[in-house]
Amino acid sequence: MLKELIKTKEWIIDILMPKKCLGCGREGLYICKDCEIFLSEVNMMEAEMLDLRNPTYIMSAWEYEGLVEKLILKIKYDGCYDIINDLIEKAFGKIELNLPKNTYITFVPMWGRKERRRGFNQAELIAKKVGEITGRPVAKLLEKIKDNRSQVGLDPQERAENVKGVFGLRKQVLLREVRPYSILIVDDVYTTGATMTECARVLKRAGVKQVWGFTLARKLSI
Repeated sequence: MLKELIKTKEWIIDILMPKKCLGCGREGLYICKDCEIFLSEVNMMEAEMLDLRNPTYIMSAWEYEGLVEKLILKIKYDGCYDIINDLIEKAFGKIELNLPKNTYITFVPMWGRKERRRGFNQAELIAKKVGEITGRPVAKLLEKIKDNRSQVGLDPQERAENVKGVFGLRKQVLLREVRPYSILIVDDVYTTGATMTECARVLKRAGVKQVWGFTLARKLSI
């Protein structure tokens, strides 16, 4: 049902607002061939460890700046979902995300009211595309149990405090089934790692042995 709604919305958007490259304005694609060179790549093989006590590694495809920043904002606020497909396909065309065969994919959840207002969770859409490309199952394992304030404008310490206790398990029965396996958490942008670390902590408390993280982009400073 969600897939059909997304396709319908994309079709309406294509009619009312034809695709234009966010780099040069040329019609046809959100990222034209000429502007593709301005996508700033992050070396995904250089995964960053988030938690020294319970190692969680985060990998990102692009730097959150310039054209990539424009593209992600277009996804979040204009509902241009096909940009996700373009960015993921370009990223996985260059590298391979080496996950164990028994890895499940999940995503950072949104507060329910906010997700209903927006109409989608971009992290979930990214996760589904990653699952499609990697052949790994996608499951909604986490939920947001408290509506915290936005992370925008907060320093690293404030961000860590702001996400404490805001996530919980959604499907404990399913999680019991996948507990021996590893889990990849997906989000749109990595800044300080506070959100991803908190989600990983919830999963590891439940007995998950390996937790990985993947984001479309990484913001190098705040």
